[in-house]
Amino acid sequence: MTYRACVVCGEPSPESRCAEHQLPEPAKPSRVARGYDAAWQQLSKRARRLQPFCSDCGTTEDLSADHLPIAWERKAAGKPIRLQDIDVVCRSCNAKRGRARPTGDGVDANVKHPWWKASRQLHTESQRGGAA
Repeated sequence: MTYRACVVCGEPSPESRCAEHQLPEPAKPSRVARGYDAAWQQLSKRARRLQPFCSDCGTTEDLSADHLPIAWERKAAGKPIRLQDIDVVCRSCNAKRGRARPTGDGVDANVKHPWWKASRQLHTESQRGGAA
């Protein structure tokens, strides 16, 4: 491991600042500042009431509403997020899915959302060309 001098006190450190002079982590913005306003809270409650289980693992504990990528696109365009733009999952599965919110030029590369799942559920056999 390479050590360098702390930019404040000059003590050897593996980073530019020693442990004593590390800068504090910036405070996390409020949920409203991150896009989770009253309309989102209401939509999230409605989705969890309509589907009281996780889409991924089936648990009924610690549920949350997860944005599909289209939800952030609609929000950025000034349109409301719709019930079909979210998926009910437990917090653990939500964390495993990764980000759906676009970052920079596109969606985070680590996204594991099952986009196909939502679109498949909205189509009937007759709409897919199968037997009615």
